Amino acid sequence: MVHPFYGLGNLAQFIRGGNGDARKWPIICKISIGIARGIHHLHTAFEKPIIHGNLKSKNILLDHHYQPYVSDFGLHLLLNPTTGQQMLEVSALQGYKPPELIKMKDACEENDIYSLGVIFLELITGKEPVHGNTNSDKEFYLPSATRSAILDDRVTDLYHRDILLGLSDDQRVVTEEGILKYFRLAMACCSPSRLLRPDTRQILDKLEEIGDQ
Repeated sequence: MVHPFYGLGNLAQFIRGGNGDARKWPIICKISIGIARGIHHLHTAFEKPIIHGNLKSKNILLDHHYQPYVSDFGLHLLLNPTTGQQMLEVSALQGYKPPELIKMKDACEENDIYSLGVIFLELITGKEPVHGNTNSDKEFYLPSATRSAILDDRVTDLYHRDILLGLSDDQRVVTEEGILKYFRLAMACCSPSRLLRPDTRQILDKLEEIGDQ
């Protein structure tokens, strides 16, 4: 997961930097699948899973082909307990902390899945995880706002209508049903119960299914 040049900077910059490509469905799918593959590799490719511990859009780097690269994984293992907790507090303020994680040293795969779901919501909505305020009150918290929108049948309020447009005549245009399935997958990742979150293999299978529709 090392690349010589990340031409588009980090994912947060790409999403909120005014680049129209950030609202193109094939690119959203490509980035989502790429990130999920990276986390799947960390969780499954070694004898002991590597937990990222600080997954957020600023730690995802993009090259000119919209290929994502996961950076800064396992950093919490190198920090002393005090610094690790400070990193966790920053993660909480930024909206990526799963509700069950109290101490950074206890980070596990399901914690990464929660943060991955938040990143998916950023990609599809273009919004920051915590916006409109400096704390994570539910009124300003993206997963909570998404959950309310789904229950109230207001999902179309959350994404830009340009996402429904294709890049060219030979590329499939996503339907509102496909976007709703993406939202539901993101929300499954953000389940308050870590035991109900899908694993990376299930996430990849669902993303590929959504992308093929």
